[in-house]
Order: sequence, then structure tokens, then C-alpha cells
Amino acid sequence: MGNCCSVTLQVQCDALINRCLDCTFGRASYLCLMEENLKSLTNALEELKALKNDVEDKVDRAEAQEQRRLDQVQWWMSRVAEIQVEVVELLRDKDQELQKLCAGGCCSSSCNSSYEYGKKVTEKLREVEALRLKGRTFDEVAGDAPPLPEMRQMDHTLGMESMVVELWRQLEEPEVRIVGLYGMGGVGKTTLLDQIYNRYLGTPNDFDFIIWIPISRNHRIEKIQNEIGRQIGCFSDRWKNKEKEQKANEIFKALRRKKFVFLLDDVWEQVDLIKVGIPIPDETNRSKLIFTTRDEQVCSKMGGIGGRKKRVKCLEEDEAWKLFRMNVNVAEDVLSLDPEIPVLAKTVARKCAGLPLALKIVGRAMSCKKTAREWKGAIDVLRSSASRFEGMEEVLPLLKLSYDNLSSDEVKACFLYCALFPEDFAIHKDELIYKWMGEEILKEYADVDGALNKGYTIIGTLVRSCLLEDIRGHVKMHDVIRDMALWLACELEETKDNFMVQAGHLLKEIPNVEKWDGVKRMSLMANDIENLDTIPSCPNLHTLYLSNNRLKMIDHNFFNSMSTLQVLDLSKNKDLAQLPSGISKLVSLLYLDLSETCIAALPIELKALVKLIYLNLEHTSELDVIPQNLLSSFSKLRVLKLYNSGTCKSILGDNAHLESELQGLKHLDMLTFTIQTVLISERFFASNKLMSCTRFLCLDGLSLLDISPLAYMKRAYSLIINSCGRVEYNLDVLSQSSFKHLEAVDVHDCPNLSDLTWLVFAPNLKTLSIRSCSNMTEIIRLENLGEIAQVDEMNQFSKLDELILVSLPKLESIYGDKTLPLRYLKRIETRGCRNLKKLPLNLSSVPKRDLVITGEQEWWNMLLWKSEDDKKAFLPCFRQYK
Repeated sequence: MGNCCSVTLQVQCDALINRCLDCTFGRASYLCLMEENLKSLTNALEELKALKNDVEDKVDRAEAQEQRRLDQVQWWMSRVAEIQVEVVELLRDKDQELQKLCAGGCCSSSCNSSYEYGKKVTEKLREVEALRLKGRTFDEVAGDAPPLPEMRQMDHTLGMESMVVELWRQLEEPEVRIVGLYGMGGVGKTTLLDQIYNRYLGTPNDFDFIIWIPISRNHRIEKIQNEIGRQIGCFSDRWKNKEKEQKANEIFKALRRKKFVFLLDDVWEQVDLIKVGIPIPDETNRSKLIFTTRDEQVCSKMGGIGGRKKRVKCLEEDEAWKLFRMNVNVAEDVLSLDPEIPVLAKTVARKCAGLPLALKIVGRAMSCKKTAREWKGAIDVLRSSASRFEGMEEVLPLLKLSYDNLSSDEVKACFLYCALFPEDFAIHKDELIYKWMGEEILKEYADVDGALNKGYTIIGTLVRSCLLEDIRGHVKMHDVIRDMALWLACELEETKDNFMVQAGHLLKEIPNVEKWDGVKRMSLMANDIENLDTIPSCPNLHTLYLSNNRLKMIDHNFFNSMSTLQVLDLSKNKDLAQLPSGISKLVSLLYLDLSETCIAALPIELKALVKLIYLNLEHTSELDVIPQNLLSSFSKLRVLKLYNSGTCKSILGDNAHLESELQGLKHLDMLTFTIQTVLISERFFASNKLMSCTRFLCLDGLSLLDISPLAYMKRAYSLIINSCGRVEYNLDVLSQSSFKHLEAVDVHDCPNLSDLTWLVFAPNLKTLSIRSCSNMTEIIRLENLGEIAQVDEMNQFSKLDELILVSLPKLESIYGDKTLPLRYLKRIETRGCRNLKKLPLNLSSVPKRDLVITGEQEWWNMLLWKSEDDKKAFLPCFRQYK
């Protein structure tokens, strides 16, 4: 053991001594070699200077040929210049430091000072040698210079000036790094992007690169990389042979320390910036990315941190008229040639619905039409078949790209279906989806909720693709987009004759029935047709819209050849009192809408419609006869709408068989209903079946109303309380089960109601409308909340998005003096509420600033706010009621 210890100790001591000697000799070498190193450093510096001059000569010659010096060469030249200064400064103390040496240069009168100096000389010598070796490796000192960016030619931006200013202001904010501009085709997104690009080029700034790249559909990453390579000076024969990953790496290296602006035009799907090689704009590089797209979803995918999206909208009517007029009068003042032409021209301009592309092309097409007759003829063409109008052959194919880009045939079919409605028609979302169900577009869904979920997903896709406009529960189709859809559905060879659409054409009679033979979908809605007295032959017809006409009579044989018909809409024919017996021929019918007619009795022949899944009898107040066993024959019925129908009294009134038949509809998933008597109320609330499938309930004309049973409703539903007296509720019941499924409440014409405090039991309420309640003083009476201890005050109205208060002359408060957490509130409308002096809002209660408050100017002026800051914050939200 002793020997082992001594050996180990000896080894450790030897190692320590060796390290000490190495250290000592290393330090000594800085002194002993100082003079030699100083000579070597002086010579090496001279050689480096000469090499730098040679490289600079090469660079100058290359730049004279419009090439750009390589980044590594530029770095080397900058470092050589820096080290020259550092070495000269070091050599300034040479003589003084050499005089300190003694003993043949191996010792110094000031060891520490000489050691530090010698060490610096050695280190600088190594750096100079390294730079000298690096400079000899430059086979190429420059490459093709990136082309100087040029201003883009732009079309007129009439009507878009304010949008350019607003966008530029946003881009000047440091935290805004990515901006997506989205909108329908032809709305001016590229024009807006061109304006921003030219502003960057024409405004002094510190951006190293300003790069404009066209993307287009089915983009290829390599194509984008090549265009970037050209603009940053990397493109060469060697570049062409590189793989995508290598190109991405080179682009990234070239841009990672640069400040840049990328402008990407016409993006159809997410561009993976990392795969392309573009560094993500962030607070470090302070770069920007601006892109245009027709799909709002692309904005969400590419937005990232600091991302914004902005919709580019069509022009307002005044601006649209100016743009149209400018294009009509491009060669001469055509509008002054005839006093009728300006009036007719405004009609044509309105047909373009503010779409800049259409305004320009149609305007130029009309610039050679110099008589009123020519203009009238053009209007006839635009109304009957816009695709045949001169110039539209340029517009419609461009818009069709958005249709081509839709994800599936199912979504495309749903889009084309929207063209059946008249121009500028607000299509109710739910009703549209029910029609899709009738068409079996959504046939794979076993229940209404599943179909509605899928339908809303499709609508969302079409809205995000800017093919539909979302308007609070409804959608609209832009007039020119509708023209494109009709062109696709009616005139392209693959779908020709599938659609016949003459909606809103002021027809007095149905179109020539000889043309019906191959038609699958027909819309004659919103006309003045009174009689269907001609017998068509249309064995392929699936859809027939006849709503909103003046129908009085339908021939008994009118439906004879319509055995394939699946959707029939006869609604809003207020003079239609009787259905023909020939309706029994519609054996394939799935959807039947008879709402807002004066039909008094349903014919027994309806029993043949055994496939029916949707029946709408709303607002048929005259309807009181339903034959026995008729309802039970609709065994597949999923949707039954009886709101404000005379049948409500029959079903739960005297006819027990009707109640039994209704209860027996095992697939019924959606019911709308009106309760007008205490007896009907008792029977309704006693039926588990009706409580579980009702989605819309109207309580009408009840003198005493106990709303407690509503707590047992099983599905999300809307409630109307109309012309009712006193409202009561059982706290014991509501303490166990609140109105958790209640989403919308409309209370009107109830003069005896002074408050609606029971609404605190509706935590999921989204819409509240109160109208013509002359004695309503408060919505929530705070002194009554003491007896309702279990109510969570923090969640009251937390999901409300719409509040409508109309003709409430005594209303003084909504929720006392308190504010409410209205995080989702989008709209407040008040009219005739002169005593309402406060709103339950402050800066923290409504975080989003997209709120719109509509009311009389006088009412707004007298509103009281808790602070001046609150008043200023909500001022931009106000819109004067007109």
C-alpha cells in the first residue's frame, strides 16, 4: 500500500512540474521571440496590404462590369482595413517595449508589461497570417449583381387612396411584421400591393432588399427560390443545378443579417417561408412580409407573430361611379352625347357592384356606345346573360380561378347552388343548409345538427374564399360572382342546361316549358307569376323555386312529370290557398316549403311524399285542417316548422290524433312551435319529445306566463315572447336547472312587463331583442338579485353578441350602474329609448373594437360615461340611425 501511494504521488508531481515548465517557457517565448515576431508582423502586414490592393482591383473591375462583390469578400476587405489600424497602433510602442528587454531578450525590466505586449504581437501575427491565407483563396470576388428594383406600372387607384394610406401607416408600426391582404378576385389587391412596393422604392428607408414575387396557383418552391435568387444576386449556372434545400440555405445566409421587405402576390395556399429560405420577419431583423390572397384562411396560416390581415373590399357606390365614368370617357366624353346615357350608365355601373376589374373592363367596352339604344341593349344583355356581355370573357375566367381552387366537388356544388337566388339576396344560412339536405348534398349526416355543422363548415370555406359575404346569420353573393356562377352552371359545356335561373326578372308567366326538358335546377323566385296552368315535361328536374311570386292557382297536372323533384319552394305566395291533387306525383320530394301562404287545408295526397325530411308551415295562420294519418306518413321527417301556424292549435288542441302522430315522428330533430293557450302550454311542456326537439318557441298572447318549464328544454333554442302579460318563474326549479340552452330572446309588445331579471338564468344568451314594451324600466333589476344567490354575476351576458332595444320609452338601465363582461358583443341598436342614459360598457368590459352602436344622435349626445377615456374609446363605434 505504501509503495502504491508513493508512485501515485510521484506521477502527480511530475505532471504538475511539466505544466509549470510549459507555462513558464510559453510566457518566456513572448519575450524571447518578441523582436522576431515584430519583424514578421511588419512584413506580413505589408504583404496583406498588397494582397488587399490586388483584391480591390479585381472588385473594381468586376463592379465596372455591373457585378456585385461577394459578401465574404466584403467582410474580408473590411476586416483587413480594421486590422491594419490595430497593427499600426500596436507597432507604435515597438521601440519602447524593445528597450525594456535584457539578458539577450529573455528577460525584461517590466515583466508583466512586456509579457502582455508580446502576447498581443503574437496574436496579431496569427490574425494577419490567417487573413493573408484567406485572401489567396478568392477565385471569384464578385458575382452577377441583383437587378436594380424598378417601379411597377400601376392601374388607376381611384377609390383606393385611403386604403393605401391606412395600410402604409400600419406597415410603419414596428410590431407589424406580416400583413395579408385578402379579397375576391378583381377587387384590387395587386394594385394595392403595387402601390406599397412603389412607396418602399420611392421613400428613403434602411431596407437592404425590397423584393416583389408573383406566386400564383400551384406554386413551386423552386420557382420562387429562383426569382429570389435573381433579385438578391445569387442566380447563376451553378445555382440552377442546386437542390431546393441548398438554395434555401443560400437564400437564408444572404438574408439572415439583412433588413428586407417581401411582397408576394396572388398566394393561393400557404407558402412555407422556411422551405423557401426566407427568414421569418421578427423584432431582430425588423423585416416585413406583405402578401395578397383570395382566401382568408391563408392569412391565418401565414400570419405568425405580429401578423395582421386586412380585407380589400369593393368600392362604395360614389367611388365606383367615378372609376366607371373615367373608363367610359377614356377617348371622348360619351356620357354627354345623350341626356339618357348618364342615367343608363349608372345602371350599368351598379351591375358591377363596386368590383374595380368589372368597372374598368365594362366601362371600356361601353366607351364606344354613343346612343341611348346601345346602352339599353347592353343593359338587357347584362340582365339576361352577363357572360355574353362584351368584356366579360376577360372578367369571368379570372373569377373562376377561385371556384377551381375549392377543395371538393361538394363545396363547388354548394357554391353553384347559391346562384339560384336573386341578385343581392340575403340567404338565411340555416335555410340554405336545409335545402342542401333536400338536394342530398349532405345526405351522409343522420341528424340535423351534423348537417348544420357540416353546412356551416362549407359556408365558412366559401366566405373565407371570398365567394360569399357573411352578413349576420345570412350570406350574400356578389353580383359579378353570381354572374360567374351562372356562367359555370348554365353555359359551360359540361354543365350546360343544368340550371335555369330567371329569379327577379318580373316574369308574369312561367318560361317556355319546351326548354325545361333537360333542366335539373330551376329558380323562378321573386317574379309576378300568378298561374301555373301549363304542363311542363321535366323528368330530370331536382329543384324548383317558385317562392315570392303571386301564385293563386296550380294546375292539378302541373307536377305530373316531376317524379325526380327533391326540393320544392312555394313560400311567400300569399294568395296561394290550395295545393293541387297532382302533388302526389312528387314521390322523390325531400324538401317542401309552404310558409307564408294562405293554405287552409293540407290535401290528403301529400301522403305520397313518404321521403319528406323537411316541411315548413310557418306563418300559415289560415291552416287548420290536417287529415288524419298525414303527419305519421312522413316517417323520415327531420325538420318541421310550425311557428305562427294555425296547426299549432290543432295539434295540441282538440285533435288528439295529431298530437299522437307528432309524438310518433321518431326522426324529428328540429321543431318550431307557437303556444297561444294555457292548455297547449301544459301539453307542450308535458311532452318530453317536443321539449327535446324544439329549437324555436313562441309564447303568444298568454296573460300569465310561467317560464320555469323552459329550464327542461333539451336543445339550444330561441324564444319569442309576444303580447304576453305577467311573467313568473319558480326559483326552486331554476336553482336546479337554469335556461342553459336558451340562446336568443325576442320580447315585444308586452306592455305589462317592467323588467326581465329572469334572464340572469340564461348564461349562454347570444341575442337579446326587446321592442315596444311601454312600461319596461330595467332589463335586470338589481334589487331582485338578492333572492337569486346562486347566479354567477361574472357570467351574466358574457356570451351576448347582439342587443336590440326599440321603443322602450321608460327604460332607464340595462344592469343598474354596473358594467358587464361583454367580450363578444358586436352590435347594439337603440331607438326610442330616450331615458336610457348609461350603457354597461367600459374599456375593459368590451376588449374588441369591432362593436357597432346604432342610435339617434340626440340619444348618443346625452349618454353618460364613467370616464372621458371610455367616451372617446367608444365614439368610433357609433353609427347614427337613419
